[in-house]
Amino acid sequence: VKLEQVYGQIFSSYPLAVAFQDILMPLWKQLLQCHEAFGQASEWLFLDGFLRSRVLQRLLLVRVMQPRRVIVCPLNDQCRELELLVTALFLSSVDSAIQLLAIGQPFDELALVCERVKPQALVLVSNHAPSNELPRRLNRLAMSLDCQLMLAGDTSELAQESLDGSSIGCLGNEGLVMRQRLKQFLAGNLDT
Repeated sequence: VKLEQVYGQIFSSYPLAVAFQDILMPLWKQLLQCHEAFGQASEWLFLDGFLRSRVLQRLLLVRVMQPRRVIVCPLNDQCRELELLVTALFLSSVDSAIQLLAIGQPFDELALVCERVKPQALVLVSNHAPSNELPRRLNRLAMSLDCQLMLAGDTSELAQESLDGSSIGCLGNEGLVMRQRLKQFLAGNLDT
Protein backbone atom coordinates (compact mmCIF):
# COMPACT_ATOMS: atom_id res chain seq x y z
CA VAL A 1 0.00 0.00 0.00
CA LYS A 2 2.86 2.42 0.81
CA LEU A 3 4.51 1.95 -2.59
CA GLU A 4 1.20 2.73 -4.31
CA GLN A 5 0.84 5.89 -2.19
CA VAL A 6 4.39 7.07 -2.88
CA TYR A 7 3.93 6.37 -6.60
CA GLY A 8 0.71 8.41 -6.58
CA GLN A 9 2.37 11.29 -4.71
CA ILE A 10 5.26 11.38 -7.19
CA PHE A 11 2.87 11.62 -10.15
CA SER A 12 0.69 14.22 -8.47
CA SER A 13 3.78 16.37 -7.84
CA TYR A 14 5.88 15.92 -10.98
CA PRO A 15 5.39 15.56 -14.73
CA LEU A 16 5.79 12.09 -16.22
CA ALA A 17 9.31 12.66 -17.59
CA VAL A 18 10.61 14.00 -14.27
CA ALA A 19 8.89 11.24 -12.29
CA PHE A 20 10.54 8.48 -14.29
CA GLN A 21 13.80 10.05 -15.41
CA ASP A 22 14.80 11.84 -12.22
CA ILE A 23 13.11 9.83 -9.45
CA LEU A 24 11.91 6.31 -10.25
CA MET A 25 14.52 5.08 -12.75
CA PRO A 26 17.52 6.27 -10.68
CA LEU A 27 16.04 4.48 -7.64
CA TRP A 28 15.39 1.38 -9.75
CA LYS A 29 18.99 1.42 -11.06
CA GLN A 30 20.40 1.95 -7.56
CA LEU A 31 18.46 -1.02 -6.18
CA LEU A 32 19.47 -3.13 -9.19
CA GLN A 33 23.14 -2.60 -8.34
CA CYS A 34 22.81 -3.24 -4.59
CA HIS A 35 22.06 -6.89 -3.96
CA GLU A 36 24.59 -7.52 -1.17
CA ALA A 37 22.25 -7.66 1.82
CA PHE A 38 19.61 -10.31 2.34
CA GLY A 39 16.29 -9.21 0.84
CA GLN A 40 17.63 -6.53 -1.51
CA ALA A 41 17.18 -8.66 -4.63
CA SER A 42 13.56 -9.26 -3.62
CA GLU A 43 13.04 -5.52 -3.03
CA TRP A 44 14.33 -4.76 -6.52
CA LEU A 45 12.21 -7.50 -8.11
CA PHE A 46 9.12 -6.18 -6.33
CA LEU A 47 9.81 -2.59 -7.44
CA ASP A 48 10.61 -3.75 -10.98
CA GLY A 49 7.35 -5.68 -11.26
CA PHE A 50 5.34 -2.83 -9.75
CA LEU A 51 6.83 -0.24 -12.11
CA ARG A 52 6.46 -2.47 -15.19
CA SER A 53 2.77 -2.97 -14.43
CA ARG A 54 2.21 0.78 -13.93
CA VAL A 55 4.03 1.71 -17.14
CA LEU A 56 2.02 -0.88 -19.07
CA GLN A 57 -1.17 0.64 -17.66
CA ARG A 58 -0.05 4.10 -18.80
CA LEU A 59 0.86 2.79 -22.26
CA LEU A 60 -2.58 1.22 -22.60
CA LEU A 61 -4.20 4.52 -21.60
CA VAL A 62 -2.32 6.50 -24.26
CA ARG A 63 -2.62 3.84 -26.95
CA VAL A 64 -4.39 5.17 -29.99
CA MET A 65 -5.59 3.45 -33.11
CA GLN A 66 -3.78 5.65 -35.59
CA PRO A 67 -2.36 4.39 -38.86
CA ARG A 68 0.94 6.06 -37.95
CA ARG A 69 2.86 3.46 -35.99
CA VAL A 70 6.21 3.56 -34.31
CA ILE A 71 7.84 0.26 -33.40
CA VAL A 72 10.01 0.32 -30.28
CA CYS A 73 12.41 -2.59 -29.89
CA PRO A 74 15.43 -3.43 -27.72
CA LEU A 75 18.73 -3.50 -29.59
CA ASN A 76 20.16 -7.00 -29.12
CA ASP A 77 18.58 -7.38 -25.67
CA GLN A 78 20.67 -4.44 -24.41
CA CYS A 79 18.05 -3.08 -22.05
CA ARG A 80 15.75 -4.38 -19.38
CA GLU A 81 12.01 -4.55 -19.91
CA LEU A 82 11.27 -1.55 -17.69
CA GLU A 83 13.78 0.61 -19.60
CA LEU A 84 12.09 -0.42 -22.85
CA LEU A 85 8.61 0.31 -21.47
CA VAL A 86 9.61 3.72 -20.08
CA THR A 87 11.21 4.67 -23.42
CA ALA A 88 7.98 3.65 -25.20
CA LEU A 89 6.00 5.74 -22.71
CA PHE A 90 8.25 8.76 -23.34
CA LEU A 91 7.77 8.35 -27.11
CA SER A 92 4.01 7.85 -26.97
CA SER A 93 1.79 10.71 -28.02
CA VAL A 94 -1.66 11.35 -29.37
CA ASP A 95 -0.57 11.22 -33.01
CA SER A 96 1.35 7.96 -33.13
CA ALA A 97 0.64 4.48 -31.89
CA ILE A 98 3.56 2.72 -30.20
CA GLN A 99 4.02 -0.98 -30.83
CA LEU A 100 6.51 -2.79 -28.62
CA LEU A 101 8.58 -5.74 -29.75
CA ALA A 102 9.64 -8.16 -27.07
CA ILE A 103 13.11 -8.58 -25.68
CA GLY A 104 14.64 -11.37 -27.71
CA GLN A 105 13.46 -10.05 -31.11
CA PRO A 106 16.16 -11.13 -33.60
CA PHE A 107 17.96 -8.13 -35.10
CA ASP A 108 18.18 -9.86 -38.48
CA GLU A 109 14.37 -10.19 -38.65
CA LEU A 110 13.57 -6.51 -37.98
CA ALA A 111 13.26 -5.75 -41.71
CA LEU A 112 10.72 -8.56 -42.05
CA VAL A 113 8.71 -7.26 -39.08
CA CYS A 114 8.72 -3.74 -40.50
CA GLU A 115 7.67 -5.03 -43.91
CA ARG A 116 4.60 -6.64 -42.35
CA VAL A 117 3.67 -3.91 -39.86
CA LYS A 118 4.57 -0.95 -42.13
CA PRO A 119 5.53 1.47 -39.34
CA GLN A 120 6.53 5.05 -39.87
CA ALA A 121 9.63 4.48 -37.74
CA LEU A 122 11.60 1.77 -35.96
CA VAL A 123 13.23 2.90 -32.71
CA LEU A 124 15.95 0.67 -31.26
CA VAL A 125 16.61 1.08 -27.53
CA SER A 126 19.89 0.37 -25.77
CA ASN A 127 21.73 1.70 -22.75
CA HIS A 128 25.05 -0.07 -23.38
CA ALA A 129 28.20 1.31 -24.97
CA PRO A 130 27.94 0.78 -28.73
CA SER A 131 30.22 -1.73 -30.40
CA ASN A 132 32.54 -0.68 -33.21
CA GLU A 133 30.40 -2.55 -35.71
CA LEU A 134 27.09 -0.93 -34.63
CA PRO A 135 27.11 1.91 -37.22
CA ARG A 136 27.70 -0.58 -40.05
CA ARG A 137 24.94 -2.92 -38.84
CA LEU A 138 22.49 -0.04 -38.38
CA ASN A 139 23.26 1.41 -41.82
CA ARG A 140 22.70 -1.99 -43.40
CA LEU A 141 19.38 -2.33 -41.55
CA ALA A 142 18.33 1.22 -42.52
CA MET A 143 18.89 0.43 -46.21
CA SER A 144 16.54 -2.56 -45.96
CA LEU A 145 13.68 -0.61 -44.30
CA ASP A 146 10.83 1.39 -45.81
CA CYS A 147 10.66 3.48 -42.63
CA GLN A 148 12.94 5.68 -40.60
CA LEU A 149 15.42 4.00 -38.25
CA MET A 150 16.17 5.68 -34.94
CA LEU A 151 18.23 4.94 -31.88
CA ALA A 152 17.20 5.81 -28.31
CA GLY A 153 18.83 5.46 -24.89
CA ASP A 154 22.40 5.97 -23.74
CA THR A 155 23.67 4.25 -26.91
CA SER A 156 22.07 7.01 -28.94
CA GLU A 157 24.16 9.63 -27.16
CA LEU A 158 27.35 7.56 -27.39
CA ALA A 159 26.94 6.61 -31.07
CA GLN A 160 25.69 9.95 -32.36
CA GLU A 161 29.05 11.11 -33.69
CA SER A 162 29.73 7.83 -35.51
CA LEU A 163 26.27 8.02 -37.12
CA ASP A 164 26.60 11.62 -38.37
CA GLY A 165 25.75 11.81 -42.03
CA SER A 166 23.80 8.54 -41.98
CA SER A 167 20.04 8.18 -42.29
CA ILE A 168 19.78 6.99 -38.67
CA GLY A 169 18.20 9.39 -36.20
CA CYS A 170 19.51 9.67 -32.66
CA LEU A 171 16.75 10.49 -30.19
CA GLY A 172 18.92 10.78 -27.07
CA ASN A 173 18.22 9.43 -23.61
CA GLU A 174 16.01 12.08 -21.96
CA GLY A 175 12.24 11.67 -22.04
CA LEU A 176 11.09 15.04 -23.33
CA VAL A 177 14.00 15.32 -25.77
CA MET A 178 13.27 11.85 -27.20
CA ARG A 179 9.60 12.68 -27.79
CA GLN A 180 10.40 16.05 -29.36
CA ARG A 181 13.09 14.62 -31.66
CA LEU A 182 10.80 11.75 -32.71
CA LYS A 183 8.08 14.23 -33.68
CA GLN A 184 10.60 16.35 -35.58
CA PHE A 185 12.09 13.35 -37.41
CA LEU A 186 8.63 12.06 -38.37
CA ALA A 187 7.63 15.51 -39.62
CA GLY A 188 10.87 15.77 -41.63
CA ASN A 189 12.01 18.81 -39.63
CA LEU A 190 15.17 17.36 -38.12
CA ASP A 191 18.24 16.04 -39.88
CA THR A 192 19.99 12.90 -38.74
